[in-house]
Formats: sequence, C-alpha cells, structure tokens
Amino acid sequence: MHSLALALLALAPLASQEGTEALEPLSPAVLDAAAWKEHDACVRSERQQRFVAHYLRARPERRERAAAALAAARPVGASPNWAPSLEALRRVETELSSGVVPERAELDQLASALDLSVAPGAFHARTEGLGDPLVVRVRRVHPVDVREDFWLELRWLASDGSELPARREPIGFRAVNEQGFDMYVRGPLGPAAPWRLFGVVTRPDRAEEGFALAEVRVDSVQDVRARLEAALARPRSSQPGFGRVASLARRLVSTGRRASAALAGEQLLRTLESWPEAGAPTGVPVPLELGWREANGVEHWIWTYGPAGEPTRALAICSPESEAEDHVFAGPLGELWRDYAERTGTQLFALHLPAQPKEAAEVLARLGEWIEDRPLFALARGEATARLERAFLAADAPKLAGVVLCGPLVARSDPERYGSLPQLLVGPQGASVVHALRRGVEAGGIVILDDLTLPAHVDAWQVELTRDGSK
Repeated sequence: MHSLALALLALAPLASQEGTEALEPLSPAVLDAAAWKEHDACVRSERQQRFVAHYLRARPERRERAAAALAAARPVGASPNWAPSLEALRRVETELSSGVVPERAELDQLASALDLSVAPGAFHARTEGLGDPLVVRVRRVHPVDVREDFWLELRWLASDGSELPARREPIGFRAVNEQGFDMYVRGPLGPAAPWRLFGVVTRPDRAEEGFALAEVRVDSVQDVRARLEAALARPRSSQPGFGRVASLARRLVSTGRRASAALAGEQLLRTLESWPEAGAPTGVPVPLELGWREANGVEHWIWTYGPAGEPTRALAICSPESEAEDHVFAGPLGELWRDYAERTGTQLFALHLPAQPKEAAEVLARLGEWIEDRPLFALARGEATARLERAFLAADAPKLAGVVLCGPLVARSDPERYGSLPQLLVGPQGASVVHALRRGVEAGGIVILDDLTLPAHVDAWQVELTRDGSK
C-alpha cells in the first residue's frame, strides 16, 4: 500500500465531517429532484461517450466532416465555452456512422430526446423461468416537437451484439414530457453479464424508417440484492467515498437513476466489496469526498483514480457541471486518462468547481491536503476554465504547480491571472501563443474532441517542465 492511501485513510473522518457538518437536511421532494438532475448530467456524459466511440471508429475523412459539422452547429452569439447539444451530437453521430448527412426526421429527433432508466438498474441473473420484472421509465431529456402517436419497441442488446425483443407498445404523443411514462419488461435469461437496453421508435402504418434510442447499460448480476446488503454492512462508514458508492448503488438498484458515468451496477458492487480499510482503492475510479452542494440539493463529489504504484504528482481535472463528475474516467477518454496515470505515476482527481472564487479556491486547497507535499496541477475543460480563472481571484489563491486550459478561447486568456505558474493552452490559435510561461497547442475548440489529445499533451508538457527544472 503506498503512502498516499494511508494519507487518505487518516483524512477520511475529517473529510466526512467537513463535507456534512454545514449541510441542512433537505425534503424528500428536493432530494428526488436533485437525483434526477444528477441523472441528467450522467445522460449527457453517456451521450458524449457514445459520440466519441463512433468518432474513433470512423474513417479519417468522416472525422474531419464531423468536427466541421459540430463547429457549424455553434449558434450565433453562443457562450465562449459553448458545447454541442445532445441533438447536434446525435445528428453528427448519424453522419459518422453512415457517411450521409441525415434529414432531421421527426422520429429521429424524438429518438434523440428520449432517455431510458430501468428499475432496478441491476437485476438478478436467472438461467431459467422468467426474468426479473423491470420498470422502464421513458422521459424526455431535451425539447422535441412531436405531434403524432408512435410505437416504441424495447430491445435487449447482449455483449456479443445479439438482440432480444423486450416489449412493443403504442405511445400517445402527449406522454412525451419531462415526467415520462413507464413500460414493463423482464430481464433476459442467462448468466451474469452486462446488457444494454435500447428502443426503436416507428410508425408502422407508414413507410417511415425507425430510429433507435441511445442504449443504457443494465447489468445482470448474481445475487444482486444479497451482495448489496452484505457490502453495505462492511465497516467503512468513516470513509465518505464508500458511503457515496453505497448511495449510488442503492439509488441505481431501487430507482434506476444513474449518477456515475464510469461505474455500472456490477462495478459499483465490486467496488463496495473490495474497498480496503486503508482508504480509497487504486486502479478504479471512486468518489473521495463531497466537494460542494447546491441549494437545490445537487451534490458535486470529488472523484479520484490512483495508480498501482506510488504517485509522484497529482492532476485535478475540472469539468463542466453539465457532465457527470467522473466523466473523464469513463469510456474511451477514461481509458486514455487511466493509461496516463499508470505510466506517469499521477494521482488523478475529477471534479466540478463552484462558481464563486472563494469556494472554488477552497475545493482546490482541500485536494492539496489529500496529496501531502506532491505537486498538484489543475486542468480545466470548457466552461470550467472560467471557474478555475476565478479561483485565482480569491484572497487565498490555489497553490498549484501549473495549469492546463482546454477550450475555444484559451489562447486569449490573461497569462498574468495565474501569476508565475507554467501554463499549457490547448485550443484554436494555441500554436501562436508566445509567452515565457506558456506553451500552446493547436486544437479545434470542440472540447469533447480535443479531450482525446489532452493526456498526451499534458504528459509531453510535464516532461518539458521536469527537464527545465520546473515542477
């Protein structure tokens, strides 16, 4: 066990106290609404991961067209840190897959707008008889104009690509709203395995093409409820990260609402079952402590990924609030960052920064307590660049070893804002940056694509800093 794990254990009771002592209890209605908001952030992360997976599989010429199409989707007068909408991602994703620019058919727009949440979000694995009964909530996650009834067919997708029908029903168009409607299915039979559920919207009385909803992961797990109860009985209550994973697992199993982009049902259970007494586990992304909580009850946790070996430095990756906190640990992007952490011996943190300078600076200062005397770098993505910059307006500015900014306007940012800290800028006109403290890298300005280059750019930049004697 490396010394950082011991530091995490020593600080765990203090972190738990700091994260809860000032928080007032909230009503069940407020907590329920907050859980849906956290679920919606997870949906956005899932959709972005899905888009990136299509992007990475596409031919180079299609990738170029996709990047241009996303840039063209930016509205006139949009925020400097604008990010593509779910609708724009869906439209360009279709082009990536087929090579054809799709017409925006009403059913395609409808499929883009619908999300599936399955309760329980992990079901008992059965090989005979009837599968577990499941309730599928179908709800709208972005506005869509649908004026006619349609059919929705739900299908199970196995790991080998085979499909099983689950249910098919006619749906009245007025049911498409934020509250949603329920459909009832049974879990597929078979050994424990990850499954995915998706839907197809059609109008069979017309010669219209059907359009698929984004799939959601629903794991088939052996003895899921017994394992969860046993895991929750483990004596880890002093560790807030364990408590958060337990909360996410209970929420997923009982309501189907998701709040982690990186950990599904089986992974949540295994994390609880293997959580060591000595603090947060290594080799898996886990929540560490509560960063801050909004007045509406939405919680923003600090997540971490520890390499197998003793870490020599740390990197705090600050992401937009519209994404799940652990977004950078999930999907293809997560694979890149975990590889970076293991190769370079870096403790990774993933978090949202509060909007107020003082609170943002305090969250970053708390990271410094977790890592002892190791150098801490901060990386801000998209709209989080503005929040990191504001953190340096606080009376007690963050004590960092350097900052990385990724976004469409980072080349225009004020280098003096960060004092004498070395800075890496990744964005449009990055290659034209000339400053003693700054290194610039040219990028397209679409953060979900530029993300894929960040681990390599950060690694090369830190190698330069080490060579030059700066830490």
